[in-house]
Amino acid sequence: MNKKFIISLTTVLSLVLLFICQMASAQTNELKTLQVNIFKNGTYFISKEAKASGDVAKFPVPPGPLQSTFWIYTTKDNKINRIDVLTDTVKVSRKPASLSDYIIANKGKKASITYTFGQGSMNSTASGVIKDISFNMLKLEDIAGKTVLVNMQNVLEFSLSEKENSKFTTDSTMRIAKVYFKQTVADEPILLSYMSSGIQWLPSYSIRLSDAGKLQLEMKALIENYSEGILNADVVLTVGKPQMLYGAAIDPIVNDYFSGGGSGGYTANPVYNYGAFAQSTAPMMYDNSIVSEEKSYDGYAGDLNYTYNTEGEKTNDLYIYKLGKVSLPKNTKSSFSIFSSSIPYEDLYEVNINDYVNFYSTQSIQKNDDRYFEVYHSLRITNATNFPFTTAPVFVQDEKLNPLAQDQIKYTPKGSKVKVQLSKAVDVQVKGDETELSRSENLKKFNNSQYRKVTIKGVVHLENLQDKNITLNVTKAIMGEITEVSDGGVITKPGKFTGLNPNTSSEWNIELSGNQKKDITYTYDVWIYAGN
Repeated sequence: MNKKFIISLTTVLSLVLLFICQMASAQTNELKTLQVNIFKNGTYFISKEAKASGDVAKFPVPPGPLQSTFWIYTTKDNKINRIDVLTDTVKVSRKPASLSDYIIANKGKKASITYTFGQGSMNSTASGVIKDISFNMLKLEDIAGKTVLVNMQNVLEFSLSEKENSKFTTDSTMRIAKVYFKQTVADEPILLSYMSSGIQWLPSYSIRLSDAGKLQLEMKALIENYSEGILNADVVLTVGKPQMLYGAAIDPIVNDYFSGGGSGGYTANPVYNYGAFAQSTAPMMYDNSIVSEEKSYDGYAGDLNYTYNTEGEKTNDLYIYKLGKVSLPKNTKSSFSIFSSSIPYEDLYEVNINDYVNFYSTQSIQKNDDRYFEVYHSLRITNATNFPFTTAPVFVQDEKLNPLAQDQIKYTPKGSKVKVQLSKAVDVQVKGDETELSRSENLKKFNNSQYRKVTIKGVVHLENLQDKNITLNVTKAIMGEITEVSDGGVITKPGKFTGLNPNTSSEWNIELSGNQKKDITYTYDVWIYAGN
């Protein structure tokens, strides 16, 4: 063999090795997470970027993207011809999970082992370079070039003479998306995005009372990640409730089975599960027998004082908090401070009085001097921030950090008010009684029956047993029509109602000085049954 041939052979071998390495590294294109948008219902939207070259690119498919949310984009100049999703064998890098994995990860390094041999279970040692593990046999090459084979079951101790490798590359089967381009590309930017479940954020609030009329409101977010690792990506938290018609249904493109073949009628409220739904009802989602139906609806559903804000913005009907570049390891929980702000509040005492007489049904008034209605002490908070409050628990402390209460802050747009309940106010007492004033002689026919109108007057007795002045919010509900109230009360009537007696209510905000008593009144009409 001449020198020229040896050089040529070496060159060929180098090219072959380079090609093999390129093939191994090109098994899947590396994806870098750009942004994660996390919702409160356990779902998240994630976008990832990669570079692709050649005619075909391969990407690992996420295990559970939600229905119709898995998309792959490229630039308009290099369009995608087709995408195949299939199960393939790829090279993956992972941490050792056993001694065998650890040894494989450190092939080519010097090691020493202690092992047993013979019927007497005698111990021996061996040293050398790790060559391989095959059929559960560890292969070492000692300093003299001799091969030492040891059954892995007999290994008692293992040690390395060099720095260890913490990861190794092995074959793994996974679902792969093969992206075919219409033309050969070079370093083409690819964007892959999808929604999935397993990451959510849980908000909570803290209130610390400070100066009169001011409190310190702080919000934090607990992010639970039980889906996939996030490395140095833009993380945003969403406030709002987007429409997700298909719930937890998985996009059929990632399933390794036939999605169709279902028969029968459409289920109005299908149960979305990962297997049965895709196999039996997925085709029904696209059935043209599902038609639009529009109906009208008249009702409706109705110093510790410091300031910081997490940058946020409104996008359509949603509001997002931007956390910036964040890493979220899988199977971890991470807490983030969102904002702390000094905002105004009012001390509010409130009592809700139901229709305890219910004259429409009872047609009588039972006097009860021992009936007291529960009064609650609340904080009425004005959202003076530039962002909405999302629904979350709140813990309240006084200026000395003594615990006062735990309640809930409901969704509150900026500029609106929300109440946080502190406790029952046992030193503010409220009683009530009612008296029949008159009965109409004229009867009214309704549904083949006769009804008579009765006019009733009610009195609410208020007493503040405290030394301080308070504002007491009183609401009174009636099955009937409230016609008159005292002390600047406000009457609320429904826009539309069926039957004879509407559900109406009245509301007062009464200023009570220390140890003051006061009566407020209301009058209402109610129709009662008078025979056929």
